[in-house]
Amino acid sequence: MTATTSTGYLASRAPGARPLLGHVPALFRDPLPFLRSLAEQGDLVEIRLGPQRAMMVCSPGLFHQVLTDTRHFDKGGPLFDKLRWFLGDGLGSTPHDVHRRQRRQLQPAFRPDALARYLEVMAEETRAASSDWQDGAVIEVEQHAYQLIARIITRTMFSVDGSSAAVAGIAEAYPEFHQGIGRHMRSPSRLLDRLPTPANRRFRQVCSTVSREVEAAIEARRRDGAGTGHDLLALMVREGLSDREMRDQVVTMLTGGIGTSASALGWALFFLSRDPALADAVAREARAALPVGVDPGRDVLDRLDLARRVVTETLRYYPSAWFYSRTVTAPVELAGRRLRPGTAILLSPYLIHHRADLYPEPELFDADRWSPARRAEMAHGSYIPFGAGARKCIGDVYALTEITLAVAVITRRWRLEPLPGPVPRHLLEPRPWTVIHPAPLHLRLHRR
Repeated sequence: MTATTSTGYLASRAPGARPLLGHVPALFRDPLPFLRSLAEQGDLVEIRLGPQRAMMVCSPGLFHQVLTDTRHFDKGGPLFDKLRWFLGDGLGSTPHDVHRRQRRQLQPAFRPDALARYLEVMAEETRAASSDWQDGAVIEVEQHAYQLIARIITRTMFSVDGSSAAVAGIAEAYPEFHQGIGRHMRSPSRLLDRLPTPANRRFRQVCSTVSREVEAAIEARRRDGAGTGHDLLALMVREGLSDREMRDQVVTMLTGGIGTSASALGWALFFLSRDPALADAVAREARAALPVGVDPGRDVLDRLDLARRVVTETLRYYPSAWFYSRTVTAPVELAGRRLRPGTAILLSPYLIHHRADLYPEPELFDADRWSPARRAEMAHGSYIPFGAGARKCIGDVYALTEITLAVAVITRRWRLEPLPGPVPRHLLEPRPWTVIHPAPLHLRLHRR
């Protein structure tokens, strides 16, 4: 059933719901093709998650409305609720009124002057991570990306050197931690999450490891004093946050920042490996913009324009936050439909980014989409890898900077080449969990 409402939006119900299960099999079996198909059904499409009704937003205008109207839409929904047991009351999980206060407290750690201080760590860790690679060797790219991004984020949050136990502990635990979160999000029953299976036991163990390392870092910072430090822990100490509040915020930053940036870095290197001419151009730009022995400056993103366009297109093609939810908190009309409190609203930047009317040839990776002339022609609100509104990702510039810098530093020194044979199916049509993973992604290294 479809209907064009007085708002000009097309509202519909998705076909193919199965008895009792609704659209859950399609959403979990082939999520990306399923999402692309919904964009053809209308601007607001009703789907069924078992017996529960949910509304999928398929229009940039409605996407913007949901993310900016905090009176009627707030964090929540069937996917989000599965994470709160571990995230606690961090920036990503609190209701709007609490979130606004927390964001004011944490924003100084992500201002331009703070980001400028993080650049040296980002470059240092990327150079160190790629310095031990061997010419002709084959590496699993996302595993290296996880380790790199975990070390960068942990060091910049805790202001510790690269030999810190917290850096090593969190970097080691994070891949299993992130995979466990994905399993819990996709699990159809909370009962299954509690069963003492080997996977669940490993997940509980790494959760304990992450919490223990974070709590030890908080204790050390309180003991040593915040001083004039600009890292996240020093900022929270000066703001008077409790140990529990600090723990929840740091775990939220780790959860939201490591897997998303690692997967984006992996995909960027994958796309460059498929386009040697583009990779060579990125390498030439990096050699000119990042002279040996000179640390990056505040204008590094301007000087790495091509690398930044590669990352921007990567986040269009496979946005790290590919699927999330909101819940209706007060009666509201959306696309002409009256929605009651408790209605689940589903949002997918991936769906918006792959609409052919917004992005010609959306399945083509094209860094030139982001040249100034072509970018000026794009529909407003059509690019949303970091969300929008008051809850837009607080670390959007941080993430763009660390991924771009990593792409440039790695490509400057190494040419990554696909292995012989056809592209593996999981890279052509990945099945996402918490993020859209490129793993396993094996590429061969050649020193430039």
